[in-house]
Amino acid sequence: MTRKASILLAGLTVLVVFAGCRSAHVTSAILYLDQNQFDKAVNVLHEGLDYNPEEPEAFFYLGEAHTKIAEEAVARENDYLKARDNYKMAYEYYVQARDLDPVNLTERVGEALRYSYVRCTNDASRELREDFYESAEGYFRLAYAALPDSTGPIKNIARMKIIQANKPETENPDALLNEALDLLDDVLVHDPDAYGLQADKANVLAKLGRSDEANAIYTELMAEHPDDAALLIDIASLAQDNQEYERAADLYVRVIDIYEEDEDTQNDEQIYELALQAATFYIDSSVGRYADALVYYDRALRLEDNPKESTMLPKLQTHYKYGKELSEAAAAETDPVRKAELEQQAKEQFTIGVNVGNALVNTYFESQNGFFYLALCHNELGDEAAFKVNMDRYQSLSGGL
Repeated sequence: MTRKASILLAGLTVLVVFAGCRSAHVTSAILYLDQNQFDKAVNVLHEGLDYNPEEPEAFFYLGEAHTKIAEEAVARENDYLKARDNYKMAYEYYVQARDLDPVNLTERVGEALRYSYVRCTNDASRELREDFYESAEGYFRLAYAALPDSTGPIKNIARMKIIQANKPETENPDALLNEALDLLDDVLVHDPDAYGLQADKANVLAKLGRSDEANAIYTELMAEHPDDAALLIDIASLAQDNQEYERAADLYVRVIDIYEEDEDTQNDEQIYELALQAATFYIDSSVGRYADALVYYDRALRLEDNPKESTMLPKLQTHYKYGKELSEAAAAETDPVRKAELEQQAKEQFTIGVNVGNALVNTYFESQNGFFYLALCHNELGDEAAFKVNMDRYQSLSGGL
């Protein structure tokens, strides 16, 4: 007897020992699988099921065989349709095996299903990193075929289409967004309470201009998840798109509070940008919440290593506008006590404006608008000399006389 024959005989002996009452058909199928003869394994297993239609291992190894056929279809034939069909069959056979022998096969079936799912999703992620969207979608669809109990692949396809739609070079973003919406709705039919998917759906609806529907979803989600910063930012972005600047600013302030409470220093940059955005919205003519704007300009300035002109100038402008608003309110007030209070508050705003303006122009010597608003604050305080000096500088910088 040759050495090769001895090894083969020893292997068969071990197989028989472990197989116990395993049928000859299943034993043959395992050998075919080891030899990569997957079609033969499928055929012999079906022959065995003709004799014993409820043999759990026959169904399990049919799952194994169709999984291998699916892998070969992708790797050797680039045939995703064939792979998808075989993954679907593999899943059905695995489930039958588990149902027939849950004690012995539940764990094995779970491992087999996870193997295929992870393999396909890893391939999809690799393609996605390279922006190969069509190929990535193919692998995600294979992952879903391999494990339809998971909605993850469909979520990923929907989110991938959202990413594609957001790219400036995309010619028809609405078509991709509608595809994403259909996919999300398909998954939500089976999992209507999926929080992340609901947020994604609202995001897509907003991008498609269906703001009322998006707002309805966001309002419900915000009530259920009031401390989700990412969700609040999405809702604020929608409010901004709808020119609801006050609501957007209030939402950004809520996010700032969340970030400050978590004590994560990596959020500082985001706090800075959100503070500036909130302040900008608060001084919009449709809002006019100057006191709140100043709070967040000050917060942004504290986060700057060196005060920026782009922050100091709008702060100066806000002090001036707030002072003018208070002055006008004082002029219209009939109660002498309240009138005096408003006049004093207006004076305080103009005085702070002068301080901010001086700091601004002493740092940024050619800040044209800095000199202009500094002059206006001096004028409101009755300092004609300082008004003239700064207005002359403004006119010089602006090309005037």
